[in-house]
Amino acid sequence: MNLQEMINDNIAVLEAESSHQEMLAKQKQERQREALIELRDEIKPVIEEAGYSIGLWKDGNIFAKKWRTYEESWERSVEKVYFLKVEFKDSRHLKNTGESESFYSPSSKYAGQHCGGSASAYIKIVWDDDKGLYHIIPNVAFAVNEEVKELDPLTYQELNGTKEMVIERLAIVLANAMQYEKREAECFAKHQAWKESLKKT
Repeated sequence: MNLQEMINDNIAVLEAESSHQEMLAKQKQERQREALIELRDEIKPVIEEAGYSIGLWKDGNIFAKKWRTYEESWERSVEKVYFLKVEFKDSRHLKNTGESESFYSPSSKYAGQHCGGSASAYIKIVWDDDKGLYHIIPNVAFAVNEEVKELDPLTYQELNGTKEMVIERLAIVLANAMQYEKREAECFAKHQAWKESLKKT
């Protein structure tokens, strides 16, 4: 037996396995992208009509707590993954109502704890190719990083589910976020009117 030939044969096997794994990863990523594009195209007109934005992003740091109980296991992607992100940049009363990222980060000592402050609001939707399910992370309509008691508790709960289930949850989240925005706008208008009345006296 020739040792060099055996080494070469083993290297060839390892390289073939590596190429196969890369091919599977690319196929998985493409399925992920296609599933998210399908969902995005279905919900985009309504999102934009409401004055918000939605886009397809690609990143390697997607944190997801299961059912908002941080004691449970964490999921963190090691490879770059696609995700949908609904943003509220043009909304005066929603854009800074998100939880801090430390709330979602498994490496943070503040994981699962309300930390105060005003972070960018968003709703993230990812595709779990292994389960064949979407995962929605609603990070919007917090008041100083506290859940607003007047809103439906489902506004703040993550969900693993089918496309239909995620759209149903998204409808709940957006309806409650819009109600919060409307109420805040009314309070702001009343406050402005009160300030104007003080100037006249």
